[in-house]
Amino acid sequence: MTEHVPVVIIGGGIGGLTLGALLRRLDIPFVILERAPVVTPQGAGISLAPNCLRVLEQLGLLQVIQANSQELLGIRVYREKDCWGTINFGLSKRWFGYNVHSIERHEFHRYLYEAAGGAETVRFGWNVVNIVDDENARAPVRVVSDDGRTIYADVVAGADGIRSATRRILAGSSGLKAENTIRFTGRVHMSGYTQPLEHLTSDDLGMGHWMLYNDSILTTWPCKENRQWFIGVKRAELAPGETPDRSVWKGATAETVNAVGAFYDLILWSAIEDATVLADSIADFLEGDASALKSYSRLRERRAQDVASFSARYAQVHTAKLPLGMGKMVRSLIYQWVPSSAWMWYLGWLYGHQPVSKRLAQIQRAHGRSKKVN
Repeated sequence: MTEHVPVVIIGGGIGGLTLGALLRRLDIPFVILERAPVVTPQGAGISLAPNCLRVLEQLGLLQVIQANSQELLGIRVYREKDCWGTINFGLSKRWFGYNVHSIERHEFHRYLYEAAGGAETVRFGWNVVNIVDDENARAPVRVVSDDGRTIYADVVAGADGIRSATRRILAGSSGLKAENTIRFTGRVHMSGYTQPLEHLTSDDLGMGHWMLYNDSILTTWPCKENRQWFIGVKRAELAPGETPDRSVWKGATAETVNAVGAFYDLILWSAIEDATVLADSIADFLEGDASALKSYSRLRERRAQDVASFSARYAQVHTAKLPLGMGKMVRSLIYQWVPSSAWMWYLGWLYGHQPVSKRLAQIQRAHGRSKKVN
């Protein structure tokens, strides 16, 4: 059996579900095709920053997020056993309208799943193996699963992560080679989510920790009930004969991903931003604006490059790997002497960029006016 749906979203992760939640409120029919057979909790925690909280508020999710998360009020920075000081992240609400909120990742994923329509729109067990442009068919694009199921769409959005089948298929159809890999960086990661830490008090609520050691870094983010979501990174030596550019994801399974737990907030924030802008672009495209998706691509590519550059620069500071041997001195100066207000000023380009769906905002304003009239 085949069917036609205006929008097909491949991938039921955070980006795909956010896009689905927005399309649902814009009354644009869609389905989400997820490779996994069932919903399974993966990962540890996630920190939701102001640049994605505004659209989550637009989707009506902010209240439940606030009720089940912990605001980030401060980060204590340590060098070995010495505490260098505390960065006051409670200023974020004054500067950007929201504080950073830390929450269990699977809990946040569930909120998005429900906002996107849940079982009505998300289809599990869809392992996409082909995406075909076919202008002579009932719709421009045909999506095919490994068991032969087919669905037609006007727009297909790939939101299936680092091991993207969408990217691999489209690159292959264009004569390009696409390898979905993460190169070995010489570091190993661990991540987890603690039970409530009984030795902590109410004074510790909302406090995260950055612990800087010579060969490793441990960062923790505060969650409810004095739980801590932590990420550790340690330098690892290559085994004899091991190539430094091997992929750590070759042959990975869902269990592998869950065990590694290396989920990066910047990527997830960008996925939410992407979905927000893409929802309006899809609406414009379906109404006949042929340039809408190209405009989206240009706009988001610039933002993605800025985020990637920031991440690389910040990693150099955090690990004291700056040119001319200046890393340790610069890191010490920044973490011990730079005031918290300067941190907020510097993060303005990241946290202050808070995209929302303009189309949904129009609908909500009109609905608000209608309620006042009634």
